[in-house]
Amino acid sequence: MTTVTTEVETTRKLLEAADTDIAAFFDYFSDDCVFRMGNNAPVIGKSAIQTWVAQYLNSVVSMRHEIIEEWSEGNVTALRVEVTYTLQNGESFTLPAVTRTRVEHNKVTEYLIFMDPSPVAWGTSR
Repeated sequence: MTTVTTEVETTRKLLEAADTDIAAFFDYFSDDCVFRMGNNAPVIGKSAIQTWVAQYLNSVVSMRHEIIEEWSEGNVTALRVEVTYTLQNGESFTLPAVTRTRVEHNKVTEYLIFMDPSPVAWGTSR
């Protein structure tokens, strides 16, 4: 029997909120959360993360995470996902990624995303 930890469930809900309610997405973060996507510099603090994500998702109309695989030990969870982005120009594409979260007291204190964010930043899959 597989037991789903609170940390895994929190991470799943985090990704679901990213797809459906971006304000709820940010509610999962601690005030001093460390966020990092790809090889970008770490962003520290919920407010700074909100600003960074708003800029990153500037050309995105919607996104959908499909969880392929999950792993958890202690308060750390890693999910291998495929993220489908739909841009304002109507183009859609899917990118592979791995997210790694550290959850303390039901809040995400560290959120690392391992993927190439270039297509989203460029606003095209080409």
